[in-house]
Amino acid sequence: MPRELITIQVGQCGNQIGCRFREMCLKEHAAHNKKGYFDEALSSFFRNVDSRYDPPHNLPVGDGRGRIQTLKARAVLVDMEEGVVNELLTGNLAELFDTRQQLTAVSGAGNNWAHGHHGYGPKYADDLLEKIRRPVEQSESLQSFLMLHSLGGGTGSGVGTYILNLL
Repeated sequence: MPRELITIQVGQCGNQIGCRFREMCLKEHAAHNKKGYFDEALSSFFRNVDSRYDPPHNLPVGDGRGRIQTLKARAVLVDMEEGVVNELLTGNLAELFDTRQQLTAVSGAGNNWAHGHHGYGPKYADDLLEKIRRPVEQSESLQSFLMLHSLGGGTGSGVGTYILNLL
């Protein structure tokens, strides 16, 4: 039985690391799974949205030209500035991310932990919980959450620690 991890990417640092992490997951999968089949290892970080999908994970996830067709990342993207999340949603891996699983604001936390933790955290608490709830309900057997965030700054550290408290 697959064990899923939901990645919560918070702030510029968390979202950039999360993007590179997904790139590496797909490269490793391609290197060890030449036919490109959806398997249990891949299901930890991605879900297959192909309606034909039925265990034992026997559907290819690409079209043979490097294009990802049926995978969605088990991820929640959080940033109080739109820039980095917008880059992810328009970049090479854009098809992996569900746009309903993002939470952004406009002004940012200004590299201030207290502003992120005590300002944006409580302001968006209900939205954050809803964004996290959705992938939890789509999981067969949730193993854990993987938090990617910085220890300094405002959004990654402030909102990140607020999310840890919520969980």
